[in-house]
Amino acid sequence: MIKGHGDDIYDFPDIRINFSSNITPSGINPALKNHLCSCMDCIVRYPDPLGENLAHQIEHQKQLPADSVMITNGAVEAFYLIAELFQGKQSLIYYPSFSEYEDACCKSNHRMEFFHHSIFGDVDYSGIDLVWICNPNNPDGRIYDREKLRQQIKDNPETVFVVDEAYSDFLNKDISLETCLSEYRNLIIVKSLTKTLAIPGLRLGYILADSSIIDELQRQVMPWRINALALEAGRFCFNNLEENKFEIAGYLQESRRFQDEINDIDGYRVEFSSTTFFLVEAPLSAAGLKKHLAQNYGILIRDASNFRGLSENYFRVSVQSSKGNNQLIKALKEWS
Repeated sequence: MIKGHGDDIYDFPDIRINFSSNITPSGINPALKNHLCSCMDCIVRYPDPLGENLAHQIEHQKQLPADSVMITNGAVEAFYLIAELFQGKQSLIYYPSFSEYEDACCKSNHRMEFFHHSIFGDVDYSGIDLVWICNPNNPDGRIYDREKLRQQIKDNPETVFVVDEAYSDFLNKDISLETCLSEYRNLIIVKSLTKTLAIPGLRLGYILADSSIIDELQRQVMPWRINALALEAGRFCFNNLEENKFEIAGYLQESRRFQDEINDIDGYRVEFSSTTFFLVEAPLSAAGLKKHLAQNYGILIRDASNFRGLSENYFRVSVQSSKGNNQLIKALKEWS
């Protein structure tokens, strides 16, 4: 899906408050911004062909097995590379979830099955080559139980589980399967650095998997596809982990207030989430509401009607400052 994502601010030139993209509400870290400005000269040289220096740094700092990390041009590239590696296989996707899993599988001629996440744990994976899971899930913030997921990976060694952890830092508890990496050869974890660093324009993510899978994935890619500034941002992040630790508690508290306030508006129903983004069912078309808010209030929401399993009335928002959140609440009340 080339278009239809959040953050389509390029279609609306006068946006003041952007609720459509799930990145840290505080924006780019000033120290990271200053660092990137100070190392602009790096763009006169070719970048590390595969980003392996950053990959080894991540392995060292996270105490991961050797050759278990592959740097990617954002998390989305990871999904397409994984789907391509398993060309023509049978994939199962729980829905509603990020549409790029389905698009990547379609591009690589996968046979696909779709199950609603409500039956997670009751599915027979016989004959399934890959299972795609987003945890916490985009767009609704649903959390898959870590131990239940781990047990499914253990019990189904012939099935590869692709777990997208792009938003795992947007919670008040640890749900990551990173520490399980050495236990299961059938586990692939996809991580994103663009969300917590607020640098989606640089495109930076990474894959965690058994070294044999990483080696096969590396054979698929062209050199120099990760730009030098993105690699600098990654190095800065992992060189300053403590100083740049993502503080989530205040945003989660504001998110809960925000969800309660919207849910109290006549005609609107929130699907409550434990993270900083959530779904809302509106009393009218989300596309119409999005256009109205953008044109009349300078507010951008994410029309979620193109997520499999959701009706045209669903939209997604990501928490911003309390002042910004109150402006959306006011606008929804006026429209209601």
